[in-house]
Amino acid sequence: MVLQPVLLSIPQSALPRTAEQVQQQRTCARSALQKSATRCGAPANGWVKNDRNAPLPNEGFHWSVSHKRRWAAAVVSDQPVGIDIESVRPRPRPLHDFLADDEEWSILGDRSWDAFFRLWTAKEAALKANGVGIGKLQDCRLTAVLSDKILTLDFADRSWPIEHFHHDGHIAAVTCTSAGVDWCVMTDIA
Repeated sequence: MVLQPVLLSIPQSALPRTAEQVQQQRTCARSALQKSATRCGAPANGWVKNDRNAPLPNEGFHWSVSHKRRWAAAVVSDQPVGIDIESVRPRPRPLHDFLADDEEWSILGDRSWDAFFRLWTAKEAALKANGVGIGKLQDCRLTAVLSDKILTLDFADRSWPIEHFHHDGHIAAVTCTSAGVDWCVMTDIA
């Protein structure tokens, strides 16, 4: 099955982040999920989470969503799957040491913000595919960089190939254990 991740633009407000804006981001992530489900022949409805907020399979399909202020991302697959999206912007430098050790940084090749968010989104996608949270971030280890789009991580006694997609100042990452990835960018769900 070719993965069909969807990135969906979120309408913007000039106001500071509010509860309504966060709800709008979640709604857009659910819209992106429905579009990804349609693209891969999965059910349009029935996407629920368990009591730990981890997505539950739906008729044999696994799913994952992510959102930031400007973009929502979602993916559906017939295998465990995870997706994450982040805006590339400077953050506190100590996060580099929290995210990875010197060995992982040497594999990645540099400590730029682009590299940081490439590794961050990759680890988040792998953790989501396993139904666990960020508390396991340091158990997820970079093992190889295969190209500027693909790297591999080890987590839970398994190798996780991750594919990246750069768009509009953001980096998205999706686990890609299937036959390929066909990214779809949408400015509206219609």
